[in-house]
Amino acid sequence: MEKKLELLEKFERLKEEFETYQNFAESTIQIMSEKNTKLEKRLDNLTNIVEISRYINSNISDSNLISMINDMIIGISGVTYSSIYLFELDKLVLKASNSPEVDLNLKFKDHFVQLNEGKLFTINFKGLAEEELIKDKIHSIIGIPINLRDEFTGYIIVEHTLYNFFSQEHINFISSIANQIAIAIENSLLYSKVKESSIRDPLLGIYNRKYFFDTIENKLIKDTSIKFAIVMMDIDDFKKVNDVYGHQTGDEILLSITNSINENLHEGDIMARYGGEEIVIYIHEVQNYNIVFNRIDSIRKKITNTISENKNIVNPITASFGISYYKGNNSIDKVLKTADIMLYKAKSSGKNRVVSE
Repeated sequence: MEKKLELLEKFERLKEEFETYQNFAESTIQIMSEKNTKLEKRLDNLTNIVEISRYINSNISDSNLISMINDMIIGISGVTYSSIYLFELDKLVLKASNSPEVDLNLKFKDHFVQLNEGKLFTINFKGLAEEELIKDKIHSIIGIPINLRDEFTGYIIVEHTLYNFFSQEHINFISSIANQIAIAIENSLLYSKVKESSIRDPLLGIYNRKYFFDTIENKLIKDTSIKFAIVMMDIDDFKKVNDVYGHQTGDEILLSITNSINENLHEGDIMARYGGEEIVIYIHEVQNYNIVFNRIDSIRKKITNTISENKNIVNPITASFGISYYKGNNSIDKVLKTADIMLYKAKSSGKNRVVSE
């Protein structure tokens, strides 16, 4: 009997130890499972961040990049609304959103958010009972500042219908997107500068010859019925100016002349440096040859009145012009050749004049 009781006690102890171990094991498994879930979420976030970064870098020249990033935020984070604002002239300007309310003054009129300070903010409000029943009624908002080299440049503002929806993981994820946007803005600005420098003359800042003709060819691909003129301009006796006063003075005169021409061009007109002191001009939507002639002659008169920054130049600077027209059945090369012939006639007949075909 004693042995039986001893065995029973031993069994109870073993059972208790087993249950304790089982509870410990289950608790450990639960903790490990929760940690594993968190790690999986972090891994998913990192994967998403890497994918977004790769996507941004491969679409850096796309004008819709910010809108595409905003769509990715909505898709990945599961928010109800997402909006991206960037500073322009000291004002936050909407760049992308799927929210019906995009006016920041109206959105935050009851929440006292100081948007100009560029600080992260979180808003949670339950609202009234009847408001809870309204579809898409927002109850959670976070604002993540976008900083470019420690300079506040905008906000990502995300919203959800659930109260207290956003966790620290959401904040971390959206913050990483904000960093990606900042990098995208910087890279886009650099890309734009590089692209712009590739199509402009480094001295005059006007378009170069290649861009000029590429643009006209693209216009003709879209519509061969367009009517336009090409004007060739050459500064009279410019070599003498360079020889007597130096190339720096010559450059100043050339800059002054191109600025004068640019001020008198209309929307759609294009000016480019053809070579040396020669300028080529595309006159958009020609309806009347006399109007074009008078416009160019007016520019010629303004150039004659141009005064070089070098006060030692007494004789006025003049220029000659040749005008040719695209008639629908001639090539760009032919129009250009005709304009060049007209320029030669202007030069050979006394200079400082406009000759049109």
